[in-house]
Amino acid sequence: MFIKNKRYAGILILLLALAALFGFVQFFSGTPSVGVVDSLPESRINPSPGPEQVVVFPVAYQGYLTNPGAGWQGDFSTYSSYYPETVHYSTRTEIPWGRLNPAEGVYDWSLLDEQLARAIADGRQYAFRVFTMSGEGYGGHQIPQWVLERGAVVLPSGEPDYSNCVYQEEWGDFVNALSERYDGSPDIAFMDISGYGNFNEWSWQSQTEWDELWAEHYEQGTAGPSTMDNLDGEARRRLADIFIGGSYEAHRCRDADGQIRWVDYSHPGVQKTQLVMPYAGIVQSTQYVFVRRKDVGFRFDCLGRDSLDDLPAEVLQIWRNAPIVYEFCGPRSFQMDLAQALVQETHPILIHNNDYQGDVDELRNLLTPVGYRFFLKQASANAAGYAGETLPVSMVWQNLGTSPVYPKMGQDPVLYLYLINRENGEIVSAHPIEADISAWMPADPFPSHDPPEYRIDVNLPLASNLPAGTYALTVAIIETRTGAPIQLAVEGMTTSGQFFLFDINVE
Repeated sequence: MFIKNKRYAGILILLLALAALFGFVQFFSGTPSVGVVDSLPESRINPSPGPEQVVVFPVAYQGYLTNPGAGWQGDFSTYSSYYPETVHYSTRTEIPWGRLNPAEGVYDWSLLDEQLARAIADGRQYAFRVFTMSGEGYGGHQIPQWVLERGAVVLPSGEPDYSNCVYQEEWGDFVNALSERYDGSPDIAFMDISGYGNFNEWSWQSQTEWDELWAEHYEQGTAGPSTMDNLDGEARRRLADIFIGGSYEAHRCRDADGQIRWVDYSHPGVQKTQLVMPYAGIVQSTQYVFVRRKDVGFRFDCLGRDSLDDLPAEVLQIWRNAPIVYEFCGPRSFQMDLAQALVQETHPILIHNNDYQGDVDELRNLLTPVGYRFFLKQASANAAGYAGETLPVSMVWQNLGTSPVYPKMGQDPVLYLYLINRENGEIVSAHPIEADISAWMPADPFPSHDPPEYRIDVNLPLASNLPAGTYALTVAIIETRTGAPIQLAVEGMTTSGQFFLFDINVE
């Protein structure tokens, strides 16, 4: 019942706060799921700013969160089981071009489909890179035999001739088919841009040449597809365009007999699924992709070896629109202080293991902030309302992690308020809130004691047939792809993934 006398209203709010504090008020029992709560945590209600309002100031949770598309990616080592992973990543030899494309126009997607299905069955997303070159004793080139017979060339070093016309043309046709099948799948967190360098990580090769013309134009802010001045640079341009989409007239490539040809090309690219560009030293290719598409992420496979000075300066801008993904450097090269500095400076969303053999506590400290961490700093509402009217509710949210949510990775979080009958535990209202959660940015520089604040003001509708009584108001962020709540960086979360705000009296 709504109490209009402010004195008695204040007493009622104080009694409700004490009841929540000592755990006297219990939810109904049941199987934990969205909207089903075993018990309420402490409410921490303060009767402020007035006796007819309630306000809560949650406490930030400091532990690791397991959330979709963020945090930890495992591998074969002991520490991979230390944290659950939400994105499975294929290994270096699992999905080679030669096995997926055994004949012209023939595609065997079973290897990819099996891994994707296994990831989905385990409650994960999938991320992958199709290999044309493994390198370093992992099997060498992965060019289909029929492509070699058509005129693709393997150099004496064992690497493909990336400037070869046949290699580029057939690889482009394959990626087109790959995109037609998988582009836009919400179960795929990202695809790596592939096709160049050992493990296709865009590493320096014997054939790699520095792009002097590109460097000059990039410094002047005029770099583009035409500012490539050598055959290798043009090859890398086309291999990137195959994934990001692009066309070019009079592109130069090399025949099997070494003769230069001029060809036109046009590639639709991958447009819906998140793309990530690997980096292993060729800054011009990173810059080219950054110039062409700001929605392409960055992947570096040696976190803990290099400092920010060793990486492209663009990495400080990429994270605002696209994900930064790291892989640990091998144990002989790994330094935790360098890894910690890069995590703070470049805002990654994922870190992939690579036989980590260091201290477990240091690993926890490094990984805990990685990704998005949504924190409810404050919430307030009227302590009472009338059926058939609306209840004003205000919330202030922050992102305490290193990165935002990236929708192209398949995440679509939606903010919900729940109204739950105290007497029988019935969820009487599940109200989605219009809020662009992907725009909730972390502190920059990170870490900071003052990350951006995002205020959400809601007029929560109370149904006209809502019986009078006491109702619990809870909040959750639901991942649309899975229908499950994400873990909030708030102490006192219920097993259902909701956070209890306060009680509301309805008349």
